[in-house]
Amino acid sequence: MVSNLLLAAFLATANEATAFAPIPKWVSGSSNTASQLNAASSGWKGGFRDSNPDYAFGTQKPDLSDLPITGNLDNIPKITRMQKILWPQFSWQSIPGDESTRVYEMFAQDISRIGYDDEGRIWSIICPQRGASAGILGTIMLEVTVTGVRGWVDEPTQSACADMGVTGCLWIEPGDNPFIAAIAELLDYKKLPFSKDNAAKVRGHAVGKPYEDYWQMSNGTDPLFFHPQFAQHWEEAYSVYNLQVEIGEQLLIGDELVDDFNAMIIKTFNGVKNNILAQGQKVAWNVWAGEPEIVDTEEWQSHADLWLKSITVNHEYPTGDPGCPRYFDGSPVEPSMKLDEQVDIVKEFLVKHGDEIKKGVQDTSKLDFIRFFTHHVRVEKTLFGRLKKKISKK
Repeated sequence: MVSNLLLAAFLATANEATAFAPIPKWVSGSSNTASQLNAASSGWKGGFRDSNPDYAFGTQKPDLSDLPITGNLDNIPKITRMQKILWPQFSWQSIPGDESTRVYEMFAQDISRIGYDDEGRIWSIICPQRGASAGILGTIMLEVTVTGVRGWVDEPTQSACADMGVTGCLWIEPGDNPFIAAIAELLDYKKLPFSKDNAAKVRGHAVGKPYEDYWQMSNGTDPLFFHPQFAQHWEEAYSVYNLQVEIGEQLLIGDELVDDFNAMIIKTFNGVKNNILAQGQKVAWNVWAGEPEIVDTEEWQSHADLWLKSITVNHEYPTGDPGCPRYFDGSPVEPSMKLDEQVDIVKEFLVKHGDEIKKGVQDTSKLDFIRFFTHHVRVEKTLFGRLKKKISKK
């Protein structure tokens, strides 16, 4: 029988990828002299980590419970320093429970940031975002919205610790999609997820603890699975932190039509993004950060305001599209849901809520595109082919 040690060594070297990396300073206990000099010359004071012995790493994980949870926009004037999250690496199992299906994907770069003061107290962690093509529904946007945070950064040891909570938010980027344009116009009296303000939401909670809304971000990469070389950034990053979240239930608003529409968006997104927001899914986030920088409050506020509206503002990623999700060996991950399955999901919604949709329509000609779906769409090759052509031309 192959020993666990040999098996680990084999996996670590497979496909020219490694699960191991140089020992960072927060592991070895040493300090970076250059970082200390740079920090001293740029206003770093430190000390917040050591203001309470329970905050630091030791025989037990840090206890930050005496600190209040704060929102990302609550204390912007207190933020004097930042680390840009330049390589936000996410990972999850495409088939929950099957490690061989693990997916690795980088979200949009240079949106997310860790903001803190000169003493090292964290006041904000701006959220990462990602878009995905969803065929018939156009482009669906995902933001891992940080609902609150508390914690510290220690620059000389390139370490950090924070408690944070997140919610998965999904909304549709309409673009030139004729179906979505028709639905948006017919249901403009409903708060459907055609903007981030009206996003469909799924709750996040601590892994295995649905009663805990906040959990800890710690140092290093996630120790529970292997990391391929393309998902590591040791030579270019200042430091790396990690956390995992378990996906909970959809957050309902109490309007059946809107809740069903949101459920349709969530189900479709899980189909094209391989179950990233499936209930019970465990999503890991390796937070690869750039060098500490001094914060200009106006620039921070502008950045927060810009990404409050999302990457759909300019319809592009700030540093270019980070590329497709990949498996450990580097091969691309294909969406598990096909276009005909998407059509069936949409049709089910329209059949259920067709009467309510029609009630608010003054110009019945606007129902033509809806009728096409509710009465004529079938999975048979001929009609399906026509639908596919119609969508591809738009």
